Amino acid sequence: MPESPDSSLNPNLKPVPQISLLLVLPFFYPHKGGSQKYAEEMYAKVVTKHSDVKVDVLCYDTDGTKIFYERYRGMNVYRIPCWNLVPARLAFPKPLALIGTLIKLSKNKYTHVNTHIRFFDPTWWLWFYARIIGAKSIYTEHIPSHPQHSSWIVRNIGLLVDLTIAKFSLNMYDYLTSVNEASSLFLYNFYRIIKPVYLIRIGADTSFFTPNKTQERFAITDKNGKEVTVNKGTLLITYLGRLIETKGVEIFFETTKEILRTKQNLVFVIAGPGELEEELAAKVEKEGLSNYIVLTGNLPYEEAAKLLTRTNIFVNPSHHNEGLPTTAIEAGSAECCVIATDNGGTKELIINGKTGYLIKQRSPSELKSALLDAIEHPEKRLSLAKALRRKVLEEYDWDKNSEDMYKFLIDPKNVR
Repeated sequence: MPESPDSSLNPNLKPVPQISLLLVLPFFYPHKGGSQKYAEEMYAKVVTKHSDVKVDVLCYDTDGTKIFYERYRGMNVYRIPCWNLVPARLAFPKPLALIGTLIKLSKNKYTHVNTHIRFFDPTWWLWFYARIIGAKSIYTEHIPSHPQHSSWIVRNIGLLVDLTIAKFSLNMYDYLTSVNEASSLFLYNFYRIIKPVYLIRIGADTSFFTPNKTQERFAITDKNGKEVTVNKGTLLITYLGRLIETKGVEIFFETTKEILRTKQNLVFVIAGPGELEEELAAKVEKEGLSNYIVLTGNLPYEEAAKLLTRTNIFVNPSHHNEGLPTTAIEAGSAECCVIATDNGGTKELIINGKTGYLIKQRSPSELKSALLDAIEHPEKRLSLAKALRRKVLEEYDWDKNSEDMYKFLIDPKNVR
């Protein structure tokens, strides 16, 4: 994509205004999560391609790095101490540290501020900070549903937040954006938003997540260093994400056990960190399935990409608060056949029978049926995978979608 036009080279060009944006999120690098990944990739692409854009990030030290400033992917990242009320899901900043950092950062004369996810506290106050410093406020929606959690207390607290402080706050922002069509509709239908919601899609690095379905044997290393060989003709079936109950990984594990009773030449991979990791590892060991079900633990980004390029079937069995799972897009870019639950905006990407398998949430029987169909019908599996990659290239490429963000920052009317 071309760089921002330089008015000094052409006197007929109007000068492009300098954009200085403060992104405020509780969770950011090195934390891994869908909404954080969207923000990171989007703004990293924008600042790389456009020298007239500067982005600072204010986040909470949720991973206990104790690194309160660093330069990362062209952005200044400021971290403040926090309380992790629910590890990896809910954190609140220490007030004095937050206020002190906001005062210090106000000297940077931001033109825009942006936050994501209405369940997180920055959504409730960032619009007010923007008014104090004279910046335009942007809220970005990811999730087209109310909070989901195994605890009814947590669910109802989340619903109360949705009905009160979140509803009030969203109406105070200058601009609203969403990462998928389902989230736009949720804002219009539930919150009765009158102002426009600008769609700036999530994406994948399609030049990084590329197909490589080798027919040669290769090895996958589990989290303890054991190598499991994937022989020629063996299908690799992968789950990649956090190992928590709402992501459906337990349903995936139980389904793999059933399928392995009758099917051969399969290797299942469960990749990612989370509270269920040790429990699942113990179950694999107890069942004697360590040569067929591999737990890799947390993978670096490059290793996750390598895994997806080799994967034949990717499974996203989530009943979590999803927007549109980044891993499903990345799997599509890597030309995997994707089986995913109808959750959030997933059906915008996975059109059942055309670009993959779309199944009900919390349905082991539908997951098993879809897996068996993909395993037993290789031509269909390959056709769905190729169709999905085409869709990702057309609609979910980070280079294209980050350009939409840049145009939006210049003038929101550019993306209406």
